[in-house]
Amino acid sequence: MAKHQIAQYLSKLDNIVNVDIISGPYDIVAELISENMEDLKERIQTNIKNRDKSISTLTLIRSEDI
Repeated sequence: MAKHQIAQYLSKLDNIVNVDIISGPYDIVAELISENMEDLKERIQTNIKNRDKSISTLTLIRSEDI
């Protein structure tokens, strides 16, 4: 799946507030909001990792949100 297709898919998911295509080790940065860590993990696993086995993710959490 091309990065533009992935970005379009991500932008349509609930709780996604921003999607940017970038250059570097990763191709896309998606910002999402979540009620708690368990919800965040489940959304990533269900909607992103299980979508395409070739997708690699790195989760970063803003310190003000901890």
